[in-house]
Amino acid sequence: MDIRNARRWAEPGAKRYVGALMVVLAAFLIRSLLHPVLDHAMPGVFFVCAAIIVEFTWGLGPAIMAMVISIPIFDFFFVPPFRDIAELDRRDVMIVAGFMLITPLSVALIERLRRAQYRAELLAEVAQTRYEMLLRAENERMVLSDSVQLGNALMTYLTKHLDSIFYLANPATHYEFIDEHFRRETGVLPEVVKREGLRALLHPEDAQRMAGLFSTDGEQPAPGAYNLRVRMRDGEYDVVHCELQHFRAHVGTYVILRQHTGPAVRPLSPVTQLHAAAPGERASHTPSTASTAGEPEVTQTSGVCGGV
Repeated sequence: MDIRNARRWAEPGAKRYVGALMVVLAAFLIRSLLHPVLDHAMPGVFFVCAAIIVEFTWGLGPAIMAMVISIPIFDFFFVPPFRDIAELDRRDVMIVAGFMLITPLSVALIERLRRAQYRAELLAEVAQTRYEMLLRAENERMVLSDSVQLGNALMTYLTKHLDSIFYLANPATHYEFIDEHFRRETGVLPEVVKREGLRALLHPEDAQRMAGLFSTDGEQPAPGAYNLRVRMRDGEYDVVHCELQHFRAHVGTYVILRQHTGPAVRPLSPVTQLHAAAPGERASHTPSTASTAGEPEVTQTSGVCGGV
């Protein structure tokens, strides 16, 4: 892969050149402090180190500037005769030639290594970006696949039990559907149902027991058969035998309540009769209006309405 901007590894701006001047000044101060000890020995070593440091930190331009300004400084202050530019001898030529041989070579090698390092970093970023794109594409594909499977499952379930479904909701998306025919049978006003949802139709105890259907925070009731007490027009409660089904998707869990297709559920008298019978005692009730003619009378125990 061709990375055209690998040469731009150093940050742009004039502060690089200011930093290069500061490093050269630091090399001059250190060599001046050591001048009584070193005398005329190693006049350009500290300036070579300064150029290498500048190249590694700020790039080629500041390094060339550091080399250019270092030559007259160390030749004037630290090559005998000190502080005299009138006389140039063989020693001056040899020291400057040695400096110009070592320093540009070091700077060129470091520049090449820094460009290779920056190119590797750019390639790693490109590879990371493409990897994340592949992950997102794979996640989107899995989500679409799950959505298709969920849609097929929901369509199969809805078409199979369309007439018996009276509640469909997804708390994560704040979606809730209550069958209008079922609502009319209960006698609860539409505005109350719109404000409170399924809670307005259920007995308070059953609404508390099924609270996980109405929010994402609570624990969802397990799928299966339930006996729920539903408010009727006369203010009393009838028991509805229903089936709870879950359909989990990436946007939340769809819950469906449908009336059970088994034996008809007979209405319950006032709720107090639910707890009037002793444990194990059987209580007889008259068939509900939902029962069809000719169906046998069903007898339930007092504990059935608590949920299956």
